[in-house]
Amino acid sequence: MYASTTYNAMDIKRLREDTPCRNVYLNHVSTSVPPRQVVEAVSEYYCISTTFGSTSARGQSLTLDRVASARAACAQMIGSAPEEICFTANGSQAISLVAQGLELKAGDNVIVDGLSFIANAAPFLWLKKTKGIEVRFAPVTMPGITDLKGLEAMIDRSTRLISICHMPNNLGMLQPVHEIGHIAKKHSVPYMLDAANTIGMQTLNVSDIGCDFMAASGRKYLRGPSGSGFLYVNSNAAEMLEPLVPTWNSGTWDWREDKWDWDKNLFIPAPGAARMNMGEYDFPAIFGLGRAVEYVEECGGVEKIRQRTEQLLRYLIEKMNRVPGVQILGSLRAEDYGGMVGFNIKDVPFPAVGCHLNDNNVGVMAHSFFSPGVLKLFGVKGVVRFCVHCWNTEDELDYAVSLLSPENIRKTRQQ
Repeated sequence: MYASTTYNAMDIKRLREDTPCRNVYLNHVSTSVPPRQVVEAVSEYYCISTTFGSTSARGQSLTLDRVASARAACAQMIGSAPEEICFTANGSQAISLVAQGLELKAGDNVIVDGLSFIANAAPFLWLKKTKGIEVRFAPVTMPGITDLKGLEAMIDRSTRLISICHMPNNLGMLQPVHEIGHIAKKHSVPYMLDAANTIGMQTLNVSDIGCDFMAASGRKYLRGPSGSGFLYVNSNAAEMLEPLVPTWNSGTWDWREDKWDWDKNLFIPAPGAARMNMGEYDFPAIFGLGRAVEYVEECGGVEKIRQRTEQLLRYLIEKMNRVPGVQILGSLRAEDYGGMVGFNIKDVPFPAVGCHLNDNNVGVMAHSFFSPGVLKLFGVKGVVRFCVHCWNTEDELDYAVSLLSPENIRKTRQQ
């Protein structure tokens, strides 16, 4: 464990000292800015490696202690057991591990929410092509919420999984994941939650949600390093999954004789989430991820971060609503969102808005975000995305909104 400092009542000055970001950064759902403590934790692995040698007894002991601490911290954050956590490179990889591990076959169907980012849909669409499974997209209603009755009506005896994105990455509307958990349990259907966009900013308890699997990314609201994430696998659901990469740390060999013999020895998948391991860990990423989770607690915990983020988002929405031509997708209530809003500006192409903001030192993205369900629902080709975090300030939001005048954008782009 690292020496920790608890910041009282969201000490924004201290948070900014930890985050020497030089521009107005509003793209946390893509990749947030890690605090210096996370950067130092990543470097610590290489300090251990160069000082002791990574596989010396001392180096290995220090490294594995950090891995165990990171696993325990991730588990505590979501209310699981440490052995239910498998480290991954990102949320997309975690989703694919489940999609492939379930060994779906022709005749099976999977229900995916109709607002999903490609990471929660593509693995199943690929299995549709290669295995002949059916992918059913749950209907959605305005202002961007999964239709619970419509979803439940899709379930039949061939439904093998319900996979839901907690927060669409170009809309920001939080989905009714607890209610969907009740539906999944009622019909005894495994349930996976894509929490890549909300982990670290929304309180997530896997028992309360009722999910069997959860995909989490480290680089977004958790503010961990790129290349970090984890998969939660409920201990009662682990045997549903076959290892995607049978290797030395995803199972054991049944040594039937006292010699190496491929023909006679059998691979036995590890219990719990470990069966989804894929060989050598990315130790620097895991060091950083564990430190990022600890840093969340030092900031007062996820609920404190959620409250501050919602406060900022409410302020932002109120400001944006005063700008002629700004069209926010979804609800106008900050509590309906998970830290971000998607918007367009009337008669101004969304790429032009994104370029204008970035040219003026406001880090955003303007894109389709590979989420056709949202685009179809609102009849748009793409959106601009404002994502706030607890360490952003009202002054930064004032500046960002001041750049949204349609006339100023057109004038600037013509120069």
